[in-house]
Amino acid sequence: MRLFLFFTLSFLIIFSSCKKEEIPTPIKPSKVQETYQSIKNILEINCINCHSASGSASFLDLTSYVSVKTYLDVNNSFIDRISSDDEFYRMPPSGDLSEEEKNRLIDWVNSGYLE
Repeated sequence: MRLFLFFTLSFLIIFSSCKKEEIPTPIKPSKVQETYQSIKNILEINCINCHSASGSASFLDLTSYVSVKTYLDVNNSFIDRISSDDEFYRMPPSGDLSEEEKNRLIDWVNSGYLE
């Protein structure tokens, strides 16, 4: 009889303590995954003036997705350069990128620089 009471009480305690957890509604919507098409305007405004065939930094062409992807595939300093506070190292040298633009470019690179 004691064994029966023990199992009955154990059973009741275990099942009465179980409850369904509700998944909270996200506060912020999920991030939109950046693509070349979504960040292209940032590059055109801040980079293409120098990094094109007629620019002062024509050795690094950033006028198309293929050329940007080729650069990123062989060079891992892009994020460091756009994030740097060193005026002689950062890109663009003027430091005109906003924090939002930097974050969008970093997200794009970190997600595999999708086209």
